[in-house]
Amino acid sequence: MYDHLELMSMQAAVLYNHDHAGRITTINEPANGPAPRFFWGQTAAGRIVRFRSDMPERLVRDILQGMERGDSTERLATVIRMLDKDREVRGVWMGPAYAVHETDKAYMGAVLVTEDNQYCLEPGFPALLSELAFRGPCYMMTENNMAVSVCFSARSSDKAAEAGVETLEAYRGKGYAMHVTSSWAQAIRQSGRIPLYSTSWDNYSSLSIARRLRLHLYGTDISIR
Repeated sequence: MYDHLELMSMQAAVLYNHDHAGRITTINEPANGPAPRFFWGQTAAGRIVRFRSDMPERLVRDILQGMERGDSTERLATVIRMLDKDREVRGVWMGPAYAVHETDKAYMGAVLVTEDNQYCLEPGFPALLSELAFRGPCYMMTENNMAVSVCFSARSSDKAAEAGVETLEAYRGKGYAMHVTSSWAQAIRQSGRIPLYSTSWDNYSSLSIARRLRLHLYGTDISIR
């Protein structure tokens, strides 16, 4: 069992590629898009902070010093102000981070996507179908041989994987997301890795999945572009 700070460190490694100095470089996805300038993972046991590789050392030093003053709200405001002074802030993402410690046996009806049934993804999830080599394992719920809800590895490392969950709009509210997430998490644990799940505070459907599956909240992560 990992403590909260270890889980947050794993999440940072899952979300982003790092250089030899521990700076983040790109998003850990096939397209390798640019990483945010700043990542802050806060837990009850402490915090994990990552800066993008092109951040000036002076700014890094000032931000770290600013994070030692005030409460959490004041510290976040300080970080945003410093980053915006250096370069306009273009987005702030913030939300809870969970680990899936147990699988709810009541939600184990999803099907593993294989070469034999991957055609079910074509109508509703064509982009996922083209990325299966990087997104496995992938589980789906189907109706009439069409995938209507999926859970896949949005980002992965040798220690953990982050869930990506999508349900077609017409099929939401049926509990399908719980089935695919539970099945995916069980497969990740069987591979010897930790299944992680994170979302934003304003994604109420995703928060509902976490609540209904009784996921383990270990911290809050913030990324600023």
